[in-house]
Amino acid sequence: MGYRRTPEELAAVRATLADVEFVGGESLSVDFLTRPDVVRDILPAELDPGAEPRVTVQVSRWRSSCVGDFAASAVYVSASHRGVAGDYVLTMWMDDDVPLLFGRDLYGEPKKIGTSTLWRNDGHMTGALERHGTRLVEIEADLGPDRGPTEVVGRNFNVKYELCPGGDALAGPPTLMMAEFAQRTTLVRKGPAVLRLTGTVHDPLDDLEVLELRDAVYVETGMKATCVPLGPMDPDAFLPLALGRSDHWPALATAHLPG
Repeated sequence: MGYRRTPEELAAVRATLADVEFVGGESLSVDFLTRPDVVRDILPAELDPGAEPRVTVQVSRWRSSCVGDFAASAVYVSASHRGVAGDYVLTMWMDDDVPLLFGRDLYGEPKKIGTSTLWRNDGHMTGALERHGTRLVEIEADLGPDRGPTEVVGRNFNVKYELCPGGDALAGPPTLMMAEFAQRTTLVRKGPAVLRLTGTVHDPLDDLEVLELRDAVYVETGMKATCVPLGPMDPDAFLPLALGRSDHWPALATAHLPG
């Protein structure tokens, strides 16, 4: 095992990435409706807004066939591409660099490092995300009885791209990606929710105005994942969104040059 993979190691990598599975999942999520203009502003031009201006906030934890155990949070925006409905991944946070690198390098997911936690006390459940000392997300829910198992296929839209070193352009056209998740859910509980979103200059979640909050959903689930490229995108149009996915570098200056 070294910095140059052997043919046997390459074959093992291909076999692992050809059969990606996430198991033992616990997820607490909540949907809300926001303004249609907010949705249009945060979606790439190549995606259409979904049937309603829905945003989903999720806190979860998983085991996997490829990146170990991890906890995560994410924000999704309802969208479609050429009539295929799914969710655009606006932002994600992982608690470790391995799932971060997997999702970002392979699928184009907009991942950062953050600490996600789930607590359950009988029917009351809380999910929270913290990053750099700020609690960005908190979901509280009073869950009803189990509604039984389900099987669904979820679709996420992501973007793979490379910034030029000066940050003034993209190094070629980005690629719109679509990930599919064949999900087998063994437990589903729903109930009234409270959602608290806090914004920072790096994670401006408070820009997402909540107009109508829906019930929270808690699931215990597993899923198989696949991902395919859908085609090239306009690099100039996507640049502002690409820079919005990263932290705001001017706010991170700790040294000031003379002059």
